Amino acid sequence: MNIVGKFKNFINKTLLKTPGVEFLRKNKDLNTRKKHINFWLNRAKKNKSLNRFFFTEASGDLRQLTYSRNDEDFKISNEMFESLSNNGLLIIENALPEIERIKIISYFDELKNNSKFSKKWLKKPHNPHFFNEVNEMMGQISIKNFQFLNEYSMKFSREIYGKIVEPTVEFRYLKQKNNTKEKQVRGATYLHTDRFLPHFKVYYTPFKIEIDDAPLEYLLSSHKINRNFINFYLNANNFDETDHQFENFKLDKKIVCVPKNSLYVAFTNGFHKRSQFNSNSERSLVFLQYVQRFNKLDYLF
Repeated sequence: MNIVGKFKNFINKTLLKTPGVEFLRKNKDLNTRKKHINFWLNRAKKNKSLNRFFFTEASGDLRQLTYSRNDEDFKISNEMFESLSNNGLLIIENALPEIERIKIISYFDELKNNSKFSKKWLKKPHNPHFFNEVNEMMGQISIKNFQFLNEYSMKFSREIYGKIVEPTVEFRYLKQKNNTKEKQVRGATYLHTDRFLPHFKVYYTPFKIEIDDAPLEYLLSSHKINRNFINFYLNANNFDETDHQFENFKLDKKIVCVPKNSLYVAFTNGFHKRSQFNSNSERSLVFLQYVQRFNKLDYLF
């Protein structure tokens, strides 16, 4: 990456990054929090696409979560977008052609071996050392290396944000160190929210994910920005399930166990977590995130 690219990334990660919970952690005063939250949410409401997915009421009638790609010209139907809007979660099985799945696996092979990084990584893969009981190797790469994954990304970002947004793409390989159940970690294995503003991630796994493989857990419809949602952010300390206000979210939870070659979309301003590893297992997951390139400028202008 050249100097200009590095400078743009720095600006996107710092000055322009979509507001999260950092300001709220530093400011406990209720009126200060209220002004901050209301300012940014009022900006978000003016975006018709965001309004459709995050500010409308959830319906108890629409609960289908899982769909399947049956041909090469796979379409994301309006029914699927409505399901995503209602539930905050959408699962697509048989998501990629086999040739692209195999290509993605070859990248994970490098992370597993932890040597000879010959792929087109944007920077050398590393272990972020976020977990004590789980080893992790993480590498970042351009979405343009994957044709069909990129097509999904463009379709979802255009529909949700109202424009195509290029994601940050991270390959994350996690391997449990022993057979004992992993201890909980804030911001990961407690049900938590990423931010109060609309936010989504796309996940792709080339392999099946079962209950012991640390699947995503998601509280359905918890992404809807309503009075209950705002009150949580006004009063929370940890912004997770340990806060007293969490008891007001009496919603169904989905554990996302999926077959190989599955893609899923989650609105992660809603409550979600990675389940704890429990069987000396491993997990290979691609993360697509948009928070750096759909940022403060998009809300302000």
